Amino acid sequence: MAETWSRFAPMVLTTARRALGSRTEAEDVVQDVFIQVFRKACTLRDPDSLRSFIYSFAVRVLKAELRRRKIRGWLLFLPDAPLDCGARTLDVEARDLLRKLYALLDRLSPRNRLAFVLRRMEAMTVEEIAATMDISTSTAKRAISHAVNRLSRWVDADPELAGLRIDRQGEA
Repeated sequence: MAETWSRFAPMVLTTARRALGSRTEAEDVVQDVFIQVFRKACTLRDPDSLRSFIYSFAVRVLKAELRRRKIRGWLLFLPDAPLDCGARTLDVEARDLLRKLYALLDRLSPRNRLAFVLRRMEAMTVEEIAATMDISTSTAKRAISHAVNRLSRWVDADPELAGLRIDRQGEA
């Protein structure tokens, strides 16, 4: 258990921090993920797929957290928690741009946001994303494409973000 935690907790923390934009929330997600992983460890049939097994729990917990966050925003009409994803090391301008980016990510559905984060920030293949999210490869491609297209339109509409845009053609 300790070895599994020390080997995979940093991976889950990084993914959660990138998906949520908050280290504090990401740390809570890591705890939730590993509680579930350790409870369900006996169901793992192939020890070589431990990474995918853990990622699948992380995706489920992150989806649920993103849905809760969206519902809280609708019900409470309060802004989300302040961005703390490396914010202490960024200058004010970079921090503002990062906040804008996360505000755009908040507009995506949980599935599309996670597919985008796993592809663009975690550099997973479409096949890995499909397996991790328990969806078909074509659904994963559609989710990534939908996220990229919507984010591209939104970034183009913001002069500050549009100036930083780097196009990556032909990617799903």
